[in-house]
Amino acid sequence: MTRNKEAKLNRITVLFGSNQGERRRLIEEAVSLLIRRTGKLHLISSWYETSPWGFESDTPFLNRAAVFDTALSPHVFLEASLKTEEELGRIRPLNGHDRYTDRTIDIDLLFCNDEIVETPSLILPHPRMAERSFVLIPLVEIMPGFIHPVYGKTIRELAGDCRDTLPVTRLAQF
Repeated sequence: MTRNKEAKLNRITVLFGSNQGERRRLIEEAVSLLIRRTGKLHLISSWYETSPWGFESDTPFLNRAAVFDTALSPHVFLEASLKTEEELGRIRPLNGHDRYTDRTIDIDLLFCNDEIVETPSLILPHPRMAERSFVLIPLVEIMPGFIHPVYGKTIRELAGDCRDTLPVTRLAQF
């Protein structure tokens, strides 16, 4: 008698961001699309309004961090995220310049479990997350004790060490 192996669930952490159009609706739609495409939403942070990082803009970003439980590999999850961004109007520069720009939606993969992934198309943990308060502060809300597999520090410790002073405001009601 053979048993079906249960698929290993990956816990993938992402950050959603938007500073163009109907920011809240775009993020809500991105979350819904990823649930349908990838699996179950495990945790989601409050809404945060943040200053643009790496460029000047008149419009602040709206951000949320989320954790998904999925049977998908991180690479397939990335493909689903890129498809979601495209459907919601994200336009990526062809030449790679102007990397930091206004955008309708941005979905950044931050972690897959506590794995370290280094491929040409995906690096996990996200290589610059520890430099960015707009990433760390929402993560502190939902996973403060998670230990970063490269730095060996908790998310709370990384947030305390972060030198980024751009404002990140938790929105009470939105």
